[in-house]
Amino acid sequence: MKIDYFKDRWSHFKGVMTDPFLAGNMFDLTIASSLINLLSLALPLTLMQVYDRILVNKAISTLIWLVVGCALCLIMETCLQITRSAITGWIAARFEHQVGCSTVERFLNCRLEDFEKDEFGVQMDRLGAISTLRSFYGGQIFQILMDLPFAFLFLFAVWYVGGTLVYFPLAVIISFLTITQFFKFGFESARKKQQDLTDRRFNYLIELFGGIHSVKALAMEEQMIRRYESLQANEAQNVMKVTRWNYLPVNLAALCGKIIMFGILGFGASFVIDGTLTIGGLTACTMLGVRAFQPIQNAAGFWMRFSAAKIARGQLQHIACMQPDVTPDKPPLPMDIAGSVNLNSISFCFRNDLPMIINNLSLSIEAREFIGINAKGASGSTTLFYLIMGALRPEKGTVYIDEYNLAEWDISDLRGRIDYLPQSGVVFKGTIIENITLFNHAKYSVALDAAGLLGLDDLVAQLPMGYETQVGGHLTNLFPFRAYPADNYSKGFS
Repeated sequence: MKIDYFKDRWSHFKGVMTDPFLAGNMFDLTIASSLINLLSLALPLTLMQVYDRILVNKAISTLIWLVVGCALCLIMETCLQITRSAITGWIAARFEHQVGCSTVERFLNCRLEDFEKDEFGVQMDRLGAISTLRSFYGGQIFQILMDLPFAFLFLFAVWYVGGTLVYFPLAVIISFLTITQFFKFGFESARKKQQDLTDRRFNYLIELFGGIHSVKALAMEEQMIRRYESLQANEAQNVMKVTRWNYLPVNLAALCGKIIMFGILGFGASFVIDGTLTIGGLTACTMLGVRAFQPIQNAAGFWMRFSAAKIARGQLQHIACMQPDVTPDKPPLPMDIAGSVNLNSISFCFRNDLPMIINNLSLSIEAREFIGINAKGASGSTTLFYLIMGALRPEKGTVYIDEYNLAEWDISDLRGRIDYLPQSGVVFKGTIIENITLFNHAKYSVALDAAGLLGLDDLVAQLPMGYETQVGGHLTNLFPFRAYPADNYSKGFS
């Protein structure tokens, strides 16, 4: 069990270190982090020199040079912090852009049956996982790992100056890490539950907005509000738990920082009284002890959020596991096909927990034969046509075009040779001409000719912007389409 645990953590760390966005800026981040931590030693060392030597010897000229040098170090440290933040921000933004585009491309190129295994709300939540991983793969983890060794450097400096005084901040740090691990268990449990509740709420909202016209027509607003309030209440209660577990280490870290500061002052005061430690040394140990705790605090906070990154990575893994619709390792389907269709005992369902849409169906259509299918409601006719087109693959059985089994061939070009007219069309947000050209501007003139042949010129001429009229969403209602009864239609395949 422990081996699997550390293997999982190593896989995350290895993924970060091999990330091309981070690897290209590894040297810059290393130099910036190292200089930031080294320059942070300037202030405690300066204060130690001021208290122990300059004030005793009244060396004004030395004080001026020390103040100028310390001020320059502080300015350089601030500039380097800004530079490092800009680098990590750029890495995070580039990661989100690249992964977001790749994820959407994966969605569009995956098999329909893989996509429809989960609700739209679940898919939207998986897309949101990219922003969660942005900070994890955006250089922040490397920044924390670079700062951690310097925490031991600062503790060594406390030991070098104050001797056994280092045991106090070390004990506080160990106690803080132990308690934070217990907080992490509660955070992981609440975060997993939040994912399920968020998926349910997203699914409900998509269902609600998709059927908003029916809700208005049936006066169901009150029932829908009550149902959403119930979902939102459950999620709000769980969000409260997640927030509480997430902020507990932050509050504990603030307390531990004060304990380190006052503890070093309290125990170190006795060393000063005994003469084994100077006032300047006590001041430097106090600042170094607090500074050593900062990387530990950042690492603990990031460790708390590691479970969220693990869940997000698992969500993206679901997308990565979707099978591509095009299989380039298979030979392309020959062009010289006559067009006969043979379905041999095919069965299909989108999910195992749902009933079969098509069960053990056999059908034979000769080339150039015209048939009609009279279908009413959710009878599976659309699914049948998608199986013939190759857009869906049967759970059982085989689909043949002529003598070619579609499962054995690359059918990426088959859709251009099989035409399918859906029962209801979809208008994408854009202009009329963009929808006709399918957003391919190279087909502009051809699209205008095709629209003229279909008799759309007179209809579109009545609109102020003509073919440049914006459509999609609520703008679709601008068109005076004629509605036909749902049962009075037919579908054909030739």
